[in-house]
Amino acid sequence: MEIGYITDKGMLRDNNEDSFFVDSERRLFIVADGVGGQNAGEIASSLAVKEISGYIGENFDRAGTGGKYIFECISGGIKRANDKILEESSGKASFAKMATTAVVMMMVNDTSYIANIGDSRAYLLRDGIMIKLTEDHTMANQLIREGKLTEEEVEFLAQKQLALNMFSTITRALGDKDGVEADEFFIDMEENDIFLMCTDGLYGEVPDDRMAEIILGEVSPQNACEELVREANRSGGRDNITAIIIKIGEENHE
Repeated sequence: MEIGYITDKGMLRDNNEDSFFVDSERRLFIVADGVGGQNAGEIASSLAVKEISGYIGENFDRAGTGGKYIFECISGGIKRANDKILEESSGKASFAKMATTAVVMMMVNDTSYIANIGDSRAYLLRDGIMIKLTEDHTMANQLIREGKLTEEEVEFLAQKQLALNMFSTITRALGDKDGVEADEFFIDMEENDIFLMCTDGLYGEVPDDRMAEIILGEVSPQNACEELVREANRSGGRDNITAIIIKIGEENHE
């Protein structure tokens, strides 16, 4: 397994509200993108990666490799993170209503287990084809699902900076007092699969096909992460940028 990772504040933001976690031994990876303004987004995303990784580290037993058990561990971590964010947000006025996205990937044997809340994404690059695995929990995606707008219409309006704030509104995030429910799914891994986890600061600036081109054209996942950030910043760098790339080798099929 080859791993690369990077985070960057971008060209326009004063601080970085993204957080990430990489544990190659446990094969656990997390990306979170804070929302809420000021320093609250940064606090929320850092709490998310800390609490999710901590819960899984304390409770996961590799002997219990069934998919249901693995997702129970991930969802337990997500619940603890949500509770902690709510606790912290109630204790300080500047943290009020802070929230964060989260995408979690845990690889056990030859399967990748993924959970996501919000609009941070996971992709699979297999046989040269980039596949978006996660579904964005945003107002734009909700309008698409309801048939009120097409993907092409949303993309056109976003590029023209029309109704951008409405479209980017997160409809599901950690920090919700009513509780959170993540999307959960698994992927059977193949040799030479490449997984990308990232925040919207990357995919919002770099089209999927260009991301795939960069990843395939670089000599290592780390080089690819660095070039993805450069490309996003060349395209405007309007948001924080975080990426994790994991390339699967033959030895990862236990």
